[in-house]
Amino acid sequence: MKILSNSNNGNLTELEVFGLSAKYNLADGHSYISAEKHFNTVLSELPALWRSAIEIPIPEMEVLFKNKFAEYFGLEGLSEHANFSVCPTASNSIDIVGAWARSMNYKIGLVEPTFDNLAQLLRRREVMIEAIPEMAFTNLLLLEKYLEDKQLDALFLVNPNNPTGLVIDSAAMSSIVDLCCRHDVVLILDTSFRFCHETEIDEYTLLLDKKLSFIIIEDTGKQWPTLDAKASLLSYSADLASDIRSIYEEIYLCCSNFSLNVIKEFIDATLKKGGLPYMHSIITKNNEIAKSALENSLVTIDAVQQNSKMTVMWLNIEKTGLSDLELTTYLASYGVAVLPGRYFFWNSHNVAGHNRIRIALFKPDDQIGPSIERLKNALTELQNVTIPQRERKAETLS
Repeated sequence: MKILSNSNNGNLTELEVFGLSAKYNLADGHSYISAEKHFNTVLSELPALWRSAIEIPIPEMEVLFKNKFAEYFGLEGLSEHANFSVCPTASNSIDIVGAWARSMNYKIGLVEPTFDNLAQLLRRREVMIEAIPEMAFTNLLLLEKYLEDKQLDALFLVNPNNPTGLVIDSAAMSSIVDLCCRHDVVLILDTSFRFCHETEIDEYTLLLDKKLSFIIIEDTGKQWPTLDAKASLLSYSADLASDIRSIYEEIYLCCSNFSLNVIKEFIDATLKKGGLPYMHSIITKNNEIAKSALENSLVTIDAVQQNSKMTVMWLNIEKTGLSDLELTTYLASYGVAVLPGRYFFWNSHNVAGHNRIRIALFKPDDQIGPSIERLKNALTELQNVTIPQRERKAETLS
């Protein structure tokens, strides 16, 4: 069974697509928790949501969506911010950022590791990008050296970061913003996993107060189980608004009014259940299922924050004796889909990440337990053979 060849020519999305047909899909990080169980009131309102989506003008709906999103996350700066567009997906937003950066002939410093399609989209737009090690974002002197040595025009950070779960809190973000101000560097933030923050962070207020040029990419698909009817809020500072909006309008007329109305209803339903703490309770439950099952197995959880609320888990696989691609193929023979670590290292995957895999845990309530148990059983069977036998098994499977 060959999922990917033992090379560096694949990508994470290719494996996520495989995961869509796998019986035990732990690959993609979208939200698949049960809408019937957690948000049944939304499902019963779908006909009414359709009717009201027809009646509300699109620009008004976009503002309503933006303000409801801001209310949910306590983003006062966003609620007052007028420069934004709404894209169907976060990948669409990133593509627009790439088109804008290329038009400016900007060089962007992008965090590594992170999900590889960020780099792929920027490269497809022929944007010059430099890898910035994740550790630099927790060491201002090192980060400043990268800004100076690489002569960067923009800095692209994912917060919380996927796959490691690194969180830049308000204090650290303030310092990064100050650094970008000193060096006249545009700050680009992908906050698709914002709901995994344990404490609130309002980057909008911070950036607007500091008057720094910025772009922020939001996403709803990682949190609410909307069958991929999602939306990506793309916000930008006033000085960038004209150029970015022009690119947006070359590609999109608007996002679906119905999708925005449904997502607003999911947000309201979540608020009625307690808001983010309710979502965190589901994440914690799923994380505990994974931690309990994988304890004393051939993999160990590599978490930057021990009590992380991330819906993805970064696993060290060194004790398996297999590379990330070999283990990914081995697990696929058990119907388990995971992501190999190397492709998160979009600039150095030839040497980095071969001892890691990533699993995603925001799965259907009746599937997360069996999926993790299947993963555990596959690892247990692997544990019962010698390393040379494991290597031969991996060669056979590939």
